[in-house]
Amino acid sequence: MTLPIIWIPGHLCGPWLYAPQLNAFGRAHETIVADTFSDDDLGAMADRLLASAPERFIVAGLSMGGMVAMEVIARAPDRVAGAVLLDTDPARARAKEVEWRAGMMRKAEHGGLGEYLGIFVPRFFLHDAAVAERLGPTVRQRMGETPVPIAQAQARALDNRREMVPLIEGFPGPAEAPVEVIVGAEDRICPPPLHDPIAAALPGAVLTRIPDCGHLATLEAPEPVNARIEALLERVS
Repeated sequence: MTLPIIWIPGHLCGPWLYAPQLNAFGRAHETIVADTFSDDDLGAMADRLLASAPERFIVAGLSMGGMVAMEVIARAPDRVAGAVLLDTDPARARAKEVEWRAGMMRKAEHGGLGEYLGIFVPRFFLHDAAVAERLGPTVRQRMGETPVPIAQAQARALDNRREMVPLIEGFPGPAEAPVEVIVGAEDRICPPPLHDPIAAALPGAVLTRIPDCGHLATLEAPEPVNARIEALLERVS
């Protein structure tokens, strides 16, 4: 019997963030997309997910979605059969990050998300102009569909996040719950060094750095991402 996969969107994202993965794995596995639009706290997002999730499942999350996935692991490790943590950050929000985001959200309240996305989205693709041209306009458009109050709620959730490594450390070993930690080698939002302590804390973790890839690995490098997910599914089965 195959287990369901719960996909947790990142900040300002929806199911489109995982389009290549949903296409690749959606036929064989029940697909659930977590609700990240109804709460202003990552722990509350995790609680909402767990309240409606099957008894046992695989969880996958990128960026903010990975942070929520770690909260899920911390809360219900016995229910998580495997995890995919992509381009994420296990640390508390830094003061500079909180200050910058607060300024952007104040501007968004009066003028929408345009200025915020005009600064934020290009950072995903600084490593490759061709990728920026291919993915940038679509990503900016889809993120821009997020209502401003939801963007502000997610910003509060990011600002108040917890230090996760001590809370997930020792999550069941390779035989029980494998973990794939995946990061683009050129990620400027959640740089590769942030992922080393995650992998070190989890006995079942495999850490993969994808060359020439930025923050949105699921869209930019779907083939290597899907290969690692396939490896995890084989380990789970």
